[in-house]
Amino acid sequence: MNKNRWFEKDNSLMFQLKFVWFFTFSLVSFIGFSQTNNDRWEDHFSYNNIRHIWEINGFIFCSAENGLFNYDPNSGELEKISKVTELNDVGISAFSYSPELDFLLVGYERGEMDILGPDENHNLLEIPLHQSYTGSKIVNHIFPYQNTAIISGEFGLASFSLEEFEFMETCYFTQNSVYFGVKESVVLNDVIYAASDRGIFSHALDEFIANFTSWTQPAGLPTSAFQQIVVFQGNLVAATGNTVYRFDGNNWTNFGTFQGLRDLSVNGNVLSITQTNSVTNYNETFGVLETVSFTQTLNTGLKIGNTTYGGSQLFGLINNLEEIKPDGPYNNKSYSITALGNQIWIAPGGMNNYNSPQQNADGFFHFNGTEWIHNTSEEMLNAKDIVDIEVNPMDSTEIYVSSWFEHPSWNESNISIGMFKFKSGQMVEHYNHENSSLMFRERIGGSTLDEDGNLWIGQSYVGTSGDTYMVRKTASGNWESIDLNAAYGTAGSRKPVVYQGYGFLPLPRSQSGLKVTNMQEVYTINGQTNSGNLPANEVLGVAMDQDGILWIGTTLGLRVLYNPIEAVQSGSFQAEPVIIEQDGIPEAVLTDVAVTDIQIDGANQKWVATDTGGVYCFSEDGTETVYHFTAENSPLPSNRINKIKIEMTTGVVYFATDKGVMSFRSDAVTVGDAFGDVYSYPNPVRPGFNGDVTIKGLPNEADVRIVDVVGNLVFKTKASGGVAKWDTRNMNGKLVASGIYLVLMSNQDATETKQTKIAIVR
Repeated sequence: MNKNRWFEKDNSLMFQLKFVWFFTFSLVSFIGFSQTNNDRWEDHFSYNNIRHIWEINGFIFCSAENGLFNYDPNSGELEKISKVTELNDVGISAFSYSPELDFLLVGYERGEMDILGPDENHNLLEIPLHQSYTGSKIVNHIFPYQNTAIISGEFGLASFSLEEFEFMETCYFTQNSVYFGVKESVVLNDVIYAASDRGIFSHALDEFIANFTSWTQPAGLPTSAFQQIVVFQGNLVAATGNTVYRFDGNNWTNFGTFQGLRDLSVNGNVLSITQTNSVTNYNETFGVLETVSFTQTLNTGLKIGNTTYGGSQLFGLINNLEEIKPDGPYNNKSYSITALGNQIWIAPGGMNNYNSPQQNADGFFHFNGTEWIHNTSEEMLNAKDIVDIEVNPMDSTEIYVSSWFEHPSWNESNISIGMFKFKSGQMVEHYNHENSSLMFRERIGGSTLDEDGNLWIGQSYVGTSGDTYMVRKTASGNWESIDLNAAYGTAGSRKPVVYQGYGFLPLPRSQSGLKVTNMQEVYTINGQTNSGNLPANEVLGVAMDQDGILWIGTTLGLRVLYNPIEAVQSGSFQAEPVIIEQDGIPEAVLTDVAVTDIQIDGANQKWVATDTGGVYCFSEDGTETVYHFTAENSPLPSNRINKIKIEMTTGVVYFATDKGVMSFRSDAVTVGDAFGDVYSYPNPVRPGFNGDVTIKGLPNEADVRIVDVVGNLVFKTKASGGVAKWDTRNMNGKLVASGIYLVLMSNQDATETKQTKIAIVR
């Protein structure tokens, strides 16, 4: 299927899809977007919440929160358009189409705008707002008129040239020095009509730059907030609350009241008025064609051909026969993520300030390798705030689901939730204080299965004293628990890490730091000088690397602790910062940054999530930055990363953010002692390439030597995580000349060897 098919015109010419970027970030951020190839990325977004519907050249386009999709009603084909492909951002707030210019116009909550069309433009522009405006920059609406786009926002209106690709004029909507927003605007007979928070305002288009005081309001209309306005058959139709008004060119009249009014939309000679569960269609003389009822809650609706489509909040594009949408999770909430093989589990719940329940009743989401499945709250006794899912690595049909909110609701405090065991998609066991060592008020921060089959569980806010416990269910089914002696109120325990029979439980609140226990003794790693000397006592995430080094993420940065078990038992120890050298000056990595999670990949590289700075991948010792992904330089939907999960056999890294899940296919995987399918890329290396050649399919710690055609050693290294990299330089650091180079490889004990070739073209 041709991705650009919607630009096919009647003369059958196909235009190449390009896009114009408009966003408020610097040129440096824009250039940084190319640090990785986007074919390594995949979005795992929900396309259920449909905000806009357009019919374009026989195709149906829909906007959801984080992307667009187009649907061919003849073939049934669907195609996603997201930040991985054409879009610049997530949080779509406006979507329109210019039939004269074949432009798709996309506006975002953060104020950016994309124009997707037939031209090869790559411009960086921003709405020229003056510095005194500090309100929301959201793009509420875009109305294309001839070669101009009128952009509605909370500041007022801006005009934009679709020929010169530059902003022309801006009008601020203010009364008594207070800004108020414009929700939608249209142009009729060269007059702009703006539906604002304070009624309808109008002004001649060619005098758009005029001060707002010259805008007028029609007589007979209320000055209440108007949400929608459309042009239909030479008329205006506008809505305030549940009341719709019509302007025939001379007078405004009351068109009717529609309870639960959601949207006004036009397609050709049909006007559609969408209510909560219905769409009423009107013909060109404003006569009722039909009212189509839906069982789902709607945002918008549109009649296309003989079919009325609803844009639903939870089920995608609907037509009373089917739900039309790209497959994805139920919504874009993602507190944590788990992956095993080709399966994914998303826990959407959360906790406010790592403490208070959010009362999220969304259950959890599971991709079973074929399709996404929504496991509802009702399947778990109406459990809320699912924060963690632990999958048995020996049996992916067995999972353990942790709930942070201890009751179905505050009114049902006699019911204790705790956690659940699922088998083959069905809940088979429910653990709470009545049948386990879980204590009353079962706020579960997460669980971990160790290699012996013991389930370790972090539980906080136990009883009236707010204690924190480590609970363990042994492989034989016995339960045991221990009080971690945490300060009162350290209720936000996270997922534990287990190493050599010890559980490490991060406590992200108050002064308790990181608790360590073997279920007999309890040790503490915190900010005190002889107990770790962490930069902060609030610990958000920990990981144990392949060398037995403990990596600790706090609200104020990153630390490492060597020989952690021996260290805590010694009674006096300090964690250390990771030091890198910048311009000859040593400095610590990630100081004063909240580190929310840490994961170790097959090459012992450290993937570090932050609360505001995206995600870092550091080399084995942490002294080199392999990747730094942000929302500005990559398809990540947000710089707030809640959790990371690495699928070790594939090398795919999953990022759970506050705006949905994205994944990146890395090179490092878990490997054995034998060679796999050995290959290198890029190969050949062509002129202008200045990166690393990657050699994959190697055993761990394989010896790799690169020689020229006469046998001279050019480069040597050890493979880590099944991967070796060569920067195409020789042992003296100089770029090698054009030619064929042999790659000679052997496993650790030299019982197996392989070779391949790399071509260099300078």
